[in-house]
Amino acid sequence: MNTHATNVAQRRQRILELIASIPEGRVATYGGIGRHLGFTPRLVASVLITLTKEESAWVPWFRVVGSGGVISTLKAGKLGRRQIALLRTDGIAITHSQRVAEFEAVLWSPLQ
Repeated sequence: MNTHATNVAQRRQRILELIASIPEGRVATYGGIGRHLGFTPRLVASVLITLTKEESAWVPWFRVVGSGGVISTLKAGKLGRRQIALLRTDGIAITHSQRVAEFEAVLWSPLQ
């Protein structure tokens, strides 16, 4: 494997491992994850967009939301509805405007 491919794989793995550590009943943001790891929020989002079925089984991707608690997958239709359902199953309340209710109270940071 070339150096670039190795770096990409390592960044991806670091992002997935951090997302896997988000506790049940909490959410994190793309930006918060990115800042902690030294990556852009866009990189975090692109990793989540490309999850395999196997990765989706162990990575709680649905616990990652946009800034301010925005459910950013809503534009994806079915995926957005699935994320909201999984968040509700996780004990996260969602407002009528499709945002995480009491966002500050359930926001998780890797530094906690």
